[in-house]
Amino acid sequence: MLFNSKTKIQNKVLKHLEKNGFNCMLSPKNIFPTIVAWKPFEDVEGNPMLLKVQSTIDGVPKQKVLMPYFISLIECKKEKKLSQKENNTIKKILEEGRCNSFLVAHEENKELKFQEIEFKTNLPKEIKTKTPSYLG
Repeated sequence: MLFNSKTKIQNKVLKHLEKNGFNCMLSPKNIFPTIVAWKPFEDVEGNPMLLKVQSTIDGVPKQKVLMPYFISLIECKKEKKLSQKENNTIKKILEEGRCNSFLVAHEENKELKFQEIEFKTNLPKEIKTKTPSYLG
């Protein structure tokens, strides 16, 4: 089988995210993090925020409407503890600005909880490679 069979915690997280308007993708077996979730940025009234841009590639101005997305990476754990390797990977992902938030989902007294991982250096740094660090 190519993909992880979903665990109980993964099912809970996916249902919670989808209920809150996120599109979700479950990572293949043994790939960190467990879930990639995204949804369009919204204004205070719940309307998607659109960017109107113009580009001139062939000498003819072309106008496009783009929709920026909020991207969250979620690692599902039975307990909220992360390994040192996972912490280092998360730190690099956040430093490179590869997502808007990184969450660890776990259960506490049969209730779903999310812990956001933050580092003091959460400001994105200049990305020197075109390949994201988490792809090798």
